[in-house]
Amino acid sequence: MARFGAVAEICKHSFLERFIGANAVVFDLGSFRGEFAHEMIRRYGCRVVSVEPVKQLYDKIARHPKLELLPVAVGGTNHMIELNVFANRCASALGPVSAEEKMVAQPVEMITIAELRRRTRTAKVDLLKLDIEGAEIDLFAQSSDEELQAYPQITLEFHDWLYASQVANVIDVLERMRRIGFWVIPFSLDHSDVLFLNRQTGVSLAEVVYLRSVVKYSMGIARRFRNAFGN
Repeated sequence: MARFGAVAEICKHSFLERFIGANAVVFDLGSFRGEFAHEMIRRYGCRVVSVEPVKQLYDKIARHPKLELLPVAVGGTNHMIELNVFANRCASALGPVSAEEKMVAQPVEMITIAELRRRTRTAKVDLLKLDIEGAEIDLFAQSSDEELQAYPQITLEFHDWLYASQVANVIDVLERMRRIGFWVIPFSLDHSDVLFLNRQTGVSLAEVVYLRSVVKYSMGIARRFRNAFGN
């Protein structure tokens, strides 16, 4: 078993390692090029369910027996949407941030997490990773407390750094997750790497304090070093 406070960081998403093993199931929402999914499989041998709505990306993701890949977006409701595929950043169900941004609209199916679990016949998810370019706000808004409480840990990137209108919504989500029984652990100075840890996992307050202080700032120093030296 992984030691006290052992955190893994994959594709700038952080989580506690000791809850992930060969029998774990990981939901990777916003697969992009599949790096997160394939690294989870390589390290832990777990099953990964990934979604990637951009066809050009979906087609290039390497297949694997332990990877179930769906060409859909995930959000707050089940319906068809126009996904905005931008020239210089990740695609989003939300619009451009400036008039100069170039984009192409691509029709895709959006489904809820509950629908994703139904389609993939998944009863238990050990780690939920969210990187869905702003759609996380609607996802949380439309998910019941009971549904969210089913996840031991959720690692996610909020996008209020890009969409300023979401700042208040992000604060509301953080407060709600604390209220319904999660430790909230930011591993970044903004909200680009946040971990929600379900208190039902038995993680102690002492470990949370250690994660919020020693681990967070050690990771920050490591990130700045990599940024400075390109590794």
